[in-house]
Amino acid sequence: MLDFSSMKKEELLKVAKEKGIKANSKMTKEEIIKLLETSGPKKVVKTEGKATTKATTKATTKKSKVKTEEILHEVESGIEGAISSFPEEKTTVYVIEPTKELPYEYGDVKITLLVQDPYWTHVYWEISHGKRQELGLLPRGEHGKQLVVRMYDITGVEDVFNGLNANSFFDTYVNDFANNWYINIPEYDRSYCADLGVIIDGRFVVIARSNIVRVPRGSVSPYYDEEWMIVTDDILKASGLGVLHEVVGSGMMIRALELPFNLSSAEFVSSFAIPERPPKERKFWLEVHTELTVYGQTEPDAVVTIFGEKINLDKDGKFYLKMYLPDGIRNIPIVGTSADGAHSISIIPIVEKKTEKYEDVKR
Repeated sequence: MLDFSSMKKEELLKVAKEKGIKANSKMTKEEIIKLLETSGPKKVVKTEGKATTKATTKATTKKSKVKTEEILHEVESGIEGAISSFPEEKTTVYVIEPTKELPYEYGDVKITLLVQDPYWTHVYWEISHGKRQELGLLPRGEHGKQLVVRMYDITGVEDVFNGLNANSFFDTYVNDFANNWYINIPEYDRSYCADLGVIIDGRFVVIARSNIVRVPRGSVSPYYDEEWMIVTDDILKASGLGVLHEVVGSGMMIRALELPFNLSSAEFVSSFAIPERPPKERKFWLEVHTELTVYGQTEPDAVVTIFGEKINLDKDGKFYLKMYLPDGIRNIPIVGTSADGAHSISIIPIVEKKTEKYEDVKR
């Protein structure tokens, strides 16, 4: 008997052909060997009667079994060949990345001043983590230092303002967890600049200085000649919009605000039309903030300090201060000293604020 295992595939196919056994090149060597061993040599049995019938039936059954295996193998081989003949289909995979939210802070140190109307301005700022470490402003709300927005009236000295030559200024004490504030302006039709600072050992330390804005008039102009207003870079800069795109980092924001000022009121409103959207379900909320205004008057040449920091007086000796008022008891030391230093008066208002909150949910 031949040793099929030592033969090559080509030799096995040749032997199968000589024996009349159907085999093809797609079959593996093991499959061909199995087919050859199963088929074996054909024997002719010469008997008569029932014995002949049994032998013939047995041979026929064996032959049919081999034939069936051959057919099944050819069918399987044909299916595999048909499948392999098809080109591999390329599947396009779409990867949907999660939406990235805008960061709460960008790691900058800056303050921006914007005009809302003749009576209010809006200021927003950012103090980087490194700057907070440098000034000892960490952790927030627990460092014991007071953040202040100092608003300067720099009308007439816009080009030469250096932080010391303002006409007057007033302070607004702000929350350490806030990053923006609305500040009421005592006098319109003036130029203003804001410093973000912190009081350390009774001194005002500047963290960042804002852009300069011009607050518009809050009354009818005394001039009656009609003039068409043209939107220029100077006008945008005066309102604070000139620096908005630098701070926010969005060209779309500044384009949305650069509306033509010669539109009618109806056109102006329609320019701000918002597409209708299905209302979003959200929980009702309410925020309340309080500010404390401190003002007074003394001799025009006197020296007045609040929290140890000198404040400017106007020509009549008046001063004005606005600060954030949190819950709790706050002492506000105000000291006035005569020009010759011979007389000094200290007044310490003690303010207590308590906030209570109640909720009534009706089903």
